[in-house]
Amino acid sequence: MLMRYLKVILYIFLFMIAWSGIFLAIALLSGLNADIILIMAISGGVILSVSFIPFLNWAIKHCFYYKSDDKPVSYEDLYQELLNINKIDAPIMTQEKGNKMIITWKYIDAKWWEILKKNSLKAIYELQIKFNKNKHYVVLIDISKKVEWGVGPQGVKLSANYNRGVFASAEIGKQFGIKENFTLGKIYDYKFKSSEIKTPVVNMILKKGWDVYFGIW
Repeated sequence: MLMRYLKVILYIFLFMIAWSGIFLAIALLSGLNADIILIMAISGGVILSVSFIPFLNWAIKHCFYYKSDDKPVSYEDLYQELLNINKIDAPIMTQEKGNKMIITWKYIDAKWWEILKKNSLKAIYELQIKFNKNKHYVVLIDISKKVEWGVGPQGVKLSANYNRGVFASAEIGKQFGIKENFTLGKIYDYKFKSSEIKTPVVNMILKKGWDVYFGIW
């Protein structure tokens, strides 16, 4: 996991060096003209701001990924398997959102709302899943939203502002399947960490023959 993060940092470092080299070359070719350097500094800041996030997303996808060794099932089969999480008696739920899926804690259910609230969670973890039907891979995005529990499931309020990225790795090949993992042990065995959602979901997707990439959108 550490090596993956270090690789992303290296990509960012090379990205900054490349742009610095371009700006320096332009400055030298301009004869260090003050007006041109000022224009270049302003335009350079805009270019960096616009290009950095797409570059970071690319770097994360090329560092945080898992390849499946199995034959891929159809998109419909994979999608239905993820929907079936809602049939398991566990504090996990799947939500459909356009052409994406969200897998998160079942805070809208009265039974699980009470348990989640008692654990004093300050943020709700969401695993967003985007599908590439033609190439048989998914992009997973880690999202954390601040939560106010209120009174009852209907009183739960999630912040409009949230953090997204790669929060922690999954334990590939070290866990049971989704059903076994989500129903393993007692209710209070859950620590409500992101890995308790991410690990079984990632392993199930890989077992279905689809590759897994992480990204920020």
